[in-house]
Amino acid sequence: MIDAKHCIFCKILAGNAPATVLYEDDLAVVILDLFPIREGHTLIIPRHHAPLLEQQSEAIAAHLFTLARRVIQAHKDAGLTLDAHNVVVNDGKAANQHVPHVHVHVIPRRAGDTFKMIMRWWTRMLPLGSMKKKREKLEEVAERLRPYLLRP
Repeated sequence: MIDAKHCIFCKILAGNAPATVLYEDDLAVVILDLFPIREGHTLIIPRHHAPLLEQQSEAIAAHLFTLARRVIQAHKDAGLTLDAHNVVVNDGKAANQHVPHVHVHVIPRRAGDTFKMIMRWWTRMLPLGSMKKKREKLEEVAERLRPYLLRP
């Protein structure tokens, strides 16, 4: 198990690793996924390091899903192309959790995109394209979303 000292999300939270931050508060940070399934793929990360959802307090778990609701609305208000959303918690290694720190994925979806999404899920971390271009694209998306997440 990775401890907080070696956790990439903890490094992001501490400002020691880059991320495209959309919103933050005392309990959590909302970032764009570096390897998105679809444009706007968002991660909600609690500040408290714990691998499993059951290890977070009820208040923090509830806050994560309140933020997920706000992200969904921001996606819609910003005009992202979507028909629905997946809200996903991969809770443990056997559930395909790559970073052992609780996080919620909010993924915009389009009708009929299931096969494309599955293929993207399994190939998204392949080293294709430049990291600089990926970050530039994420920043463009972030500029569209941030104003809607800053509203209460």
